[in-house]
Amino acid sequence: MATVVSIDPSADQWSVPIGKHSRGALMLNLERLLAGRLLIQGSSGAGKSRTLRKIIEEAFDFTTIVLVDPEGEFGNLAAHIGATSLKGCELTSDGLTAAAARARQYRLSLHVDLTDLDPDQRIIKAAALFAGLIGAPREHWSHTVLVCIDEGHLLAPHHAGSARDAETRRLGVATLTDLCARGRKRGIAPVIATQRLAKLSSSVISELQNFLVGLNVFDRDIARAADLLGFSAKEADRLRKLAPGEFFAMGPAMSPLPVLAHMEETITEHLGATPRLTAAAAIDSDEAERLLDLSALREVSSGGRDTTLTLKGTRALDAFLLDPSAPHAASIIGALKRIAPNATTADDLAGHLGCPREAIDNALDMLAAIAAVDTMPRGEDRIARLHARLRAKISDIPVVALA
Repeated sequence: MATVVSIDPSADQWSVPIGKHSRGALMLNLERLLAGRLLIQGSSGAGKSRTLRKIIEEAFDFTTIVLVDPEGEFGNLAAHIGATSLKGCELTSDGLTAAAARARQYRLSLHVDLTDLDPDQRIIKAAALFAGLIGAPREHWSHTVLVCIDEGHLLAPHHAGSARDAETRRLGVATLTDLCARGRKRGIAPVIATQRLAKLSSSVISELQNFLVGLNVFDRDIARAADLLGFSAKEADRLRKLAPGEFFAMGPAMSPLPVLAHMEETITEHLGATPRLTAAAAIDSDEAERLLDLSALREVSSGGRDTTLTLKGTRALDAFLLDPSAPHAASIIGALKRIAPNATTADDLAGHLGCPREAIDNALDMLAAIAAVDTMPRGEDRIARLHARLRAKISDIPVVALA
């Protein structure tokens, strides 16, 4: 193996300690990180989430933090650094874009919790957040931000799970790649953690110049990690034997050649630890059946068609048809369908349809209640677009603007 050489920019005011190696402290130069970005990779249990946590704890005094949390494991860290927590399931995509832009404007740290979202919505909401960060006006580019993303492969997967997922995957990959590629001039430094190199899009990885590589167990991941570090096949075998918290560090923000370091302990507790083994409850079968409420779950034979769901659907449809806003709501759906997946303003809808603004707002409120549109609360800058569920069904419609 080549001689290990490390740099020690400890005299640099922008460097923070994140670990230790044989020659002293492993320092992370935040200024160089802004120019080169960072990938943290290791199999489950390698300590990558803890390493991401350590970096945030050390860096938040120097720059704004935006923490993207797909598994809801960083709430206590958000409280520690004073970040505002946003729940992706409670905000529209356009709302996340606006929140990201305002966070950059006012230098506000954010914790974006993407739990309680299905895989497609998780990608769509994250992409909206990234669009708001990268779309900040030039006067806000000096407001630097460290964008820390856990489980990055969930937001920019290497392969789509199915043909239906392909369009969403392309959106996630394109947006995260754009964040990495254009972030430097815009004051954005992405730090991406992932379990599997084989699961994270290669176009995202290609934009990253700093690496912390921990324990790997899959041959494909080991081969890709070894290529990133410049390891030979024999040296790559060392990646199978790393202890939790041990990472090879390399890149202009840490060391010009790979150096093996042990990551320091964090101030806040890691919430994603594997639960301890717990024995099954010692109860008899009758009690288990009662707890499971199996009597209510058994199928009941019926001579005729079960109309419960149909009746529920019919009542909902009747309520929609009898609502005074139904005609305007139908016109809005037709207009938004023409420009999907783009959004438009409530004022433009009023002008396009020749309706009073109040009528448009009433119709948008009703459509939002049945999850037919994504829209913002009433206001002068209200915007709307078709809900992702409907957009997915008309993805072949060309992108146009309202006439």
